Amino acid sequence: MEKLYLLTLLSIFVFLPSRAQTPLPHHAYAYGEAGFLATPDERTPFWLRANQYGTIPLSGPAGLLRAGIRGSLLLTDTTSVRSFIRPGREWTLHYAAEAVAASQKNQTLLLPEAYVQLTHRRIEITAGRRREIIGVMDSTLSVGSHSWSGNALPIPKVQIGTRGFIPVGRRGRLAVNAFMAHGWFGNTWYVKQSYLHQKSVIWRIGRPTAFFRFYFGMNHSVQWAGRTDYLNTGSGIVVNGYMPNRLSDFPNILFGIRFNGRNNPRITQFDWENMYGNTVGSFDFAGELRFKAVNILAYHQHAVEDGGTFLMQNFPDGLTGIRLRSNRPARSFFHLNGLALEFYSTMYQSGPPSKKIQGRGWGGDNYFNHAQYQEGWIYRSRVIGSPFLSRQVDVSPENRIGYIINNNRVQAGHLGMQATIARKYDLLAKVSYSENRGTYNFPFPRNLKQWSTVVQIGAPLPVLGGCFLTAAVAVDAGRLLTPAAGGYLALRKTVWKTAGTRESRKPAGRL
Repeated sequence: MEKLYLLTLLSIFVFLPSRAQTPLPHHAYAYGEAGFLATPDERTPFWLRANQYGTIPLSGPAGLLRAGIRGSLLLTDTTSVRSFIRPGREWTLHYAAEAVAASQKNQTLLLPEAYVQLTHRRIEITAGRRREIIGVMDSTLSVGSHSWSGNALPIPKVQIGTRGFIPVGRRGRLAVNAFMAHGWFGNTWYVKQSYLHQKSVIWRIGRPTAFFRFYFGMNHSVQWAGRTDYLNTGSGIVVNGYMPNRLSDFPNILFGIRFNGRNNPRITQFDWENMYGNTVGSFDFAGELRFKAVNILAYHQHAVEDGGTFLMQNFPDGLTGIRLRSNRPARSFFHLNGLALEFYSTMYQSGPPSKKIQGRGWGGDNYFNHAQYQEGWIYRSRVIGSPFLSRQVDVSPENRIGYIINNNRVQAGHLGMQATIARKYDLLAKVSYSENRGTYNFPFPRNLKQWSTVVQIGAPLPVLGGCFLTAAVAVDAGRLLTPAAGGYLALRKTVWKTAGTRESRKPAGRL
C-alpha cells in the first residue's frame, strides 16, 4: 500500500508540469469600429436594421462608432494538486462591454452589451446586458426567433443556467439546456417599474455523437408587475393603476397558472382570464441529421401567448425551417457554408376575436399586443420578437392604423445563404417575401406584399496592422414599408489584447 501511495504521489509531480498554467491567467482584447450608414431615402432598409440588437438607426444617414472589450479571467489555480486530481472544476469570470454612438439628427449612445459571467463546471451565472437569441433555429440566416430574435436592445437581467447541453444520466442519451432569468424593463411613458421573467428548457434526445438528435422544449418570457397612469380601476383591467406585482403573484408568472385570483381585490377578471402579465414564448421542436459532409436541422417554433396557444389552438402559427450547414473547410473558390429556408406565419391566431366572444374557446390572440402593457412586446422602441411583426411607426404612413403593433397577421417566406469566397471573404445574403394583413380588429384595406433583401461581405484587410471590413447593401420593395435602399460600411480594428489571446472574428450577419 505504501509503495502504491508513493507511486501515485510521484506520478502527480511528474505529470503536473505538463498541465501547469500561469496562476490566474487573463485573456482579453479590445476593439474599435467606425461605420457609416447611407440611406438616400432616409428610412433604413429592413435587413440593415432588423435583428441588430437595436444598434442600427431607423433612419439615415448616420455615422457609427463602436468600442468594446471582451475577456475571461481564470479564478482557480490550475497548477495545484487539487486541480490535478479533480480537473474540470475551475471557476472562470467572463466579461464583455460594447458602446455604440450614432451621430445623426439626434445623437445616441447605447450599451448593447455590458455583462459579467461566472462559470463553474456546467453552470453559469450572468448579470447585465448580453446579446442572445432564444430558441431552436438557425441563429445566423434565420428571420429570427419568434419571441426573442435579437431585434431589440438586450434587456438587463440576472440569469442562471447551464453551459450548453448537460447530460441527464451517465449514458448521455438525454440532455438538457436550460436557464431562468429576472430582468428589468425600466420606466417608459406608459408603464413604470415592470419586470421580465424568462426561462427556457430545451431537451435533447441523442448522444453528442449520434447521427440523429431530436430537440423539444419551451421558451417562456413574461412582462409583469408595474403601474400605469393611463388605466384606472373602472377599466376592469388594473386596480388603482397597478398590475399584479407581489411576490405571492410570482407562482402564477412562473408556472403560467391562475392561483389565488378569485375574490382577490388586487386581481381583475382580465388577469384571471388571460394569465398574469404579457406572455410571449414558443414550443420548439427540431430534428437534426449529422452527415459527414453536412448537418441538416429541421425545426418548428410554435407561437405561444395565452391559454389557447398553450393548447395549440393557434396551430400552425410559428416559424418552420430547414437549415443545411457544411462540416468541411473551405477549399474551393466558392464554398457554401450554410443555407436556410423558412416559412413564418402568424395569420391564424386561434381564429378571429368573434370566436372568443361566441364562447368557442380562444380567439384573436393579437400577437405582441396587450391590453395592460399597451406599448406591446417592445423594448427601447424595437420589437423584441420577430421583426416581421411591425410597429405602426415602421410601416408606410398610409398603413399606420390600429395598435402600436399594427401588423401581426403575417405570412413570410425566407431564404438565407452564407458562403466563403477565395477561402478568405465572408458572404451572407438574405431575401424575404411577406404578405401582411394588419390585425384582426384593424385589418389593412388589402393584402400588402413586401420584398426585403440584403447582401453582406466581410473581408480581412492588411491595412493598419490588420483590420476587418464589413460592407452591406439592402433594398426594400413593396406596399407595407416605404421603398428604400441603403448601405453600410464599417472598419473594425483590434487595438489591444493580452499575450496569447486570439480575438474572435466579427459574427456573420452582424453590422
